[in-house]
Amino acid sequence: MALPNYICHRTNGPITIDGRPNEPAWEKAQAVSLVRNQDGGPAQFSTSVRLLWDDRYLYVSFVCEDPDIWGTMRERDSHLWEEEVVEVFLDGNQNGKLYFEFEVSPLNVQLDLMVVKRPGEPSQPFFAWDCRGWETAVWVDGDVNERTSRDHEWSVEMAIPLDEIYTTPRHPQPGDTWRLGLYRIERPQGTSPHLYAWSPTRDVTFHVPERFGFLTFSI
Repeated sequence: MALPNYICHRTNGPITIDGRPNEPAWEKAQAVSLVRNQDGGPAQFSTSVRLLWDDRYLYVSFVCEDPDIWGTMRERDSHLWEEEVVEVFLDGNQNGKLYFEFEVSPLNVQLDLMVVKRPGEPSQPFFAWDCRGWETAVWVDGDVNERTSRDHEWSVEMAIPLDEIYTTPRHPQPGDTWRLGLYRIERPQGTSPHLYAWSPTRDVTFHVPERFGFLTFSI
């Protein structure tokens, strides 16, 4: 299955990180939908993702349909993947040996990791690494953790400082390409977790670097 390529445009206006991707600048960004990670089929609950960039940040927004928004962890670098979360993986060298992982929960709890992947070995995360200056915000249309109420959606905006994550010899320029993973874990009550992806790994884990899509920086 061919890997997708996201053409990431430079933002043409300011973005306020408030969890609501409603600035005019976001209209320039292509929206992509996440699908089932195991087989690429349509997801039960929609997830729309957009990306933009400027000289300082890579901006990412998620809008997640969710009738039961859930998350209890409140400390940074908690095991957020055990609850509901959106995730971004970035590999500036495109070799799958070292990449960065960013997760945000409906409570706006952050998890950031540096991940080392050696051939034939499980991925090794480094929790001690922190992305200085990483900004996130979440907006919720519903009641987090009120399991009997009907919720609607939650959205995330994040600004990832490029100076903290590029491992190539230079700051990204138009035409440069990185590897990119976009994911979501949704946990409806009474069923198995839903794993959603932009470029499905067709595995039980998202840590399959050869299945990351491509991120091309554009004007």
